[in-house]
Amino acid sequence: MVRDAAAEHDALARESGGGPSGPLELGGISDEYAARRSNLLARPLPVPPVLEPDSGPRPPIPLEDLVDAGVLTVSEPPPTFATSGGDVPLLSAKDVRLGRAPSRRGSGDAPGAVTVRSGDVLVAISADSSVRVCALDGVLLGPGIQLVRVDPARVDPRFLAGVLRAAVEAVGGGPIDLYQVGIPRVRLPAQRGYGAAFEQLTALEDACQRQRATVEQLVRNGFAGLSQGRLRPVHDAG
Repeated sequence: MVRDAAAEHDALARESGGGPSGPLELGGISDEYAARRSNLLARPLPVPPVLEPDSGPRPPIPLEDLVDAGVLTVSEPPPTFATSGGDVPLLSAKDVRLGRAPSRRGSGDAPGAVTVRSGDVLVAISADSSVRVCALDGVLLGPGIQLVRVDPARVDPRFLAGVLRAAVEAVGGGPIDLYQVGIPRVRLPAQRGYGAAFEQLTALEDACQRQRATVEQLVRNGFAGLSQGRLRPVHDAG
């Protein structure tokens, strides 16, 4: 679940009496610090993949050529596709960026409707772009998202998603033509190894985002408690 750091901060400020109206009241701050510290320690971050130097770039093939060869298909709902008025879960571009479940509803009978399959690669291109492999079946795709469907016997979707993400990030949120992205020529077994590494990196990033609010509040409690005499260092702590 994605937590709202700003809302949590405001709630704590109200509870503690902090903010512009007066000084921070520190009742319970030691308990809050201990609870948040325990929470973080109980949910360690995933281990990053072990990576080593490689021999250099592999000859790429444009994604467009893979589409022409029937290895991939690319689809996208129209910009005017309705994101209300139906009963089918619908992924918005923000849902893709946050890696969360569909937040809207739409109609599968609407003109231009695109239905997602598990394993499809979703590319949400905006100022805060994101590329993810979808694990859901039967949901609809909202505007602003391109869908790349692979033949899994020839392309690993996690590998493709990682390559596309690198290409999208290289343009810094600017426009990009997916059809012109160069896909390294890598055999399927090796693609799966690359795909697993990309997946580990994504899991690490997602875990960091989920813990961000907890870390922010932990640091705030620590600074306040130490400076106001409500907390003290344990010098022999491991």
